[in-house]
Amino acid sequence: MTPGTTIIRKCLACGKYIAQHTIGSGNTFGARFWTDGKRDASMLPDQPWLVKCPNCSTLVWIDEQKQVAEIEPWGARGEATDIFKEARPASAPTLTEFTAFLSAGVEAGGKERYVRLRTWWAGNDARRDGNHVKPLTDVETANLRVFLALLDEKEDNDRLLKAEALRELGMFEDAEALLATRFEEGLMQAVGIIRSLNQNRSAAVAEMKFR
Repeated sequence: MTPGTTIIRKCLACGKYIAQHTIGSGNTFGARFWTDGKRDASMLPDQPWLVKCPNCSTLVWIDEQKQVAEIEPWGARGEATDIFKEARPASAPTLTEFTAFLSAGVEAGGKERYVRLRTWWAGNDARRDGNHVKPLTDVETANLRVFLALLDEKEDNDRLLKAEALRELGMFEDAEALLATRFEEGLMQAVGIIRSLNQNRSAAVAEMKFR
């Protein structure tokens, strides 16, 4: 992975600076892929859209915060570097923070879909490497049921994601009905992995190891 520019943004909630690190290039070598659609790749780190300000802890959409500077990764140390030396990177929200954000109301459409997907992932993070898998909480279940309605079954990726959500909700027959439909070739390994889990009545998120 090679770093891209660092974008300095001013948090609209507190007026302090956030350092948004970008990626020049990356790859998925050694990445881990999960049935709920999450990817963990050290050489291509996640670039979250909704982030927690490192100064005031408010959740903000990073691209809506005012850009005030852009610093090149390999450039000589200059005035901008000194001025914004206190700027810190934002962090990803927790499950509790995502849930509170949803409760306060989020714009319908792409933003709601994003937050509900990330809420699902945040809840599953505690299950990814555990030997004892805890069932979904009532909050997670409610979120996932709403998320189902935001997915378009006409789109192959959405249909697969919906089947996975149904599987994790324990709705195995409904999941099977979607998994039995035709998918594009590039998704067939993932379909097979999720379908096998579904037929074994497993409702836990799982790592997908591709051949």
